Amino acid sequence: MNNDFSNPGKEENVIADYADELKQIEMESYETAVKKARNALFWTAGLVFLGEMISMLRGETGFDPIIFVIALIEAGIFVALALWTKKKPYTAVVTGLIAFLGIIALSAVAFGILEGAAGVMKALISGIIVKVIILVTLIKALSDARALQKAKEERS
Repeated sequence: MNNDFSNPGKEENVIADYADELKQIEMESYETAVKKARNALFWTAGLVFLGEMISMLRGETGFDPIIFVIALIEAGIFVALALWTKKKPYTAVVTGLIAFLGIIALSAVAFGILEGAAGVMKALISGIIVKVIILVTLIKALSDARALQKAKEERS
């Protein structure tokens, strides 16, 4: 009589296959959260660039090539970080979060120098809904990005 339970090696294979399937499902859930963070970084690139262009064109001087180049560099940083999430998701998300907060801080300082305390408030409050959405998306993705990066490192 050939019984599935008479072969202990087969039971171990079934358990190992089940564990592999669970790991794969877990990895997919991490990847979904990291994909949201990646999209947030892409959106950040576009919104930062658009915001800089609107701000520049609404100003008194009109088009300024220096501001244009700075806006391109800022957007480029976020695009590069979004692409980097495929290799090092946690590192890219943390760096993106720091870069985004840094841009907000630099903007507040610049407006503070130009316009005083009112300028600081203007810089912090303008686009607050978009800023909060980006921050929340990146912060929520941190734990999943860390788990995904750790799982990728273990597989290597």
